[in-house]
Amino acid sequence: MAEPVAGTVLGGARMTDGVLVPFEGPGAGVGGLTWGQRKVWTLMEQAGTSMSMGGAVPVTDGRTVQDLASELRFFMSRYASMRARISTGADGALVQEVSGSGQAVLGIVDTADGGDPGQVARDLADRWEATPFDHAGEWPIRMAAVRSLGVVTHVVVTISHVATDGSGIGVMLRELGERDPVTGQPGTADPAMGPLELAALQSAPSALRQSDFSLRHWERLLRAAGPLRFGPRVDRGEPRYRRAIFTSRALHLASKAVAARVGCTTSSVLLAGYAVAVARLTGVTPALIQVVVSNRFRPGLADVSHPLSVNGLFMVDVADAPFDEVVDRTQRASALCSKYAYYDPARLEELRARLARERGGEVVELSCLFNDRRLGAGVEPPEPAAPAGTELEAVRAESALRWGAPFPRYLDKLMIQVGAAEDTVELEIQVDTHHVSVDEVKALVLDLESLVVDAVSDPKLPTGVRPIPAAG
Repeated sequence: MAEPVAGTVLGGARMTDGVLVPFEGPGAGVGGLTWGQRKVWTLMEQAGTSMSMGGAVPVTDGRTVQDLASELRFFMSRYASMRARISTGADGALVQEVSGSGQAVLGIVDTADGGDPGQVARDLADRWEATPFDHAGEWPIRMAAVRSLGVVTHVVVTISHVATDGSGIGVMLRELGERDPVTGQPGTADPAMGPLELAALQSAPSALRQSDFSLRHWERLLRAAGPLRFGPRVDRGEPRYRRAIFTSRALHLASKAVAARVGCTTSSVLLAGYAVAVARLTGVTPALIQVVVSNRFRPGLADVSHPLSVNGLFMVDVADAPFDEVVDRTQRASALCSKYAYYDPARLEELRARLARERGGEVVELSCLFNDRRLGAGVEPPEPAAPAGTELEAVRAESALRWGAPFPRYLDKLMIQVGAAEDTVELEIQVDTHHVSVDEVKALVLDLESLVVDAVSDPKLPTGVRPIPAAG
């Protein structure tokens, strides 16, 4: 049984109560960060946040505080990155210390009489997301139970991005569900390698050679690209950094149909459509996009929980070609993008600085991004099922673009993330509106949708992009 503890404060939020959760697990020691962790750490420093993941989830299956404490114990014991504290060493380098045992705290928040436990849970999730982790002083996972009249109604979990990524959370949830229902023991005896083990492997000569191979690919593409993607900054007032969600059942149906015809994934169709839409918007070809790559397809890394996702570099020529041809090119370019997305991020920055010096200070802009977050959805070509044009037009009328809360700060100019929605395509657009306006965002997503929908009935649909050289 977990031990009660009063006066609990987690992530700057005061709890009604809490329970101590002892844990013990493998992978203890002290060492450097992995490539994925170092990339995330740099992004967190630039953004001024922990880029945390998680949220508030309703509990509808009768789980108790002790059940949730058991889940927290599983996470802490199974995954070394949840037991890692990160600080700056005497030489200025980042160091992580993974503990072999210790205690975490499951917070408990009681809803006031007549209160809304869902709102209480959402408020806590929002507060935790906005409160950076003290990576040297706290575990990189916060977890709390929200109760109403003594019954658990929600669980709130927030995890720092330096401890995991979207695919890593998928691993954690899958293995949580595979536990023995009686003993609570994991379904597989040994967890995947922890961050210290991977960091050591990435320091070996073989991994550094792989990094060099990857960066040669980056260098080829960077040398072939003009420096600019978007035009000069235009002050459009505040809020500058915006987030929008575009939902489209028509894009879902159409991308499946085109993928089946071409023999590729729906992810390739959406990336191809994005590349064409951006080229139409900017007038710059070929399209140069950073694509988030998980790296869990590499040997021994499938079940790793700590962050492995880094940006790969993708380039595709979209000019004077039918859309099906662009989709095929995208599939092949995506394979190279993934193959060469395993590298030391410090060496990439050295490469970019060297190329900038050679070009008289011009740095190739890499602020156009794409991330398919569907955790394996769209990986295999779907069954052929071309919807009728009337069906597509009917569901296209349901498409919607809605704007959410702005970012206090955003690092790039334009990014599209594909969400894990059912029976629809959900695109999250993150944008610096001083470079891409709100109206341009709307035009971009509607153009992307129209392109893929029209391609269903016309395999030779032209992209309409002329071979205009990159600006700069």
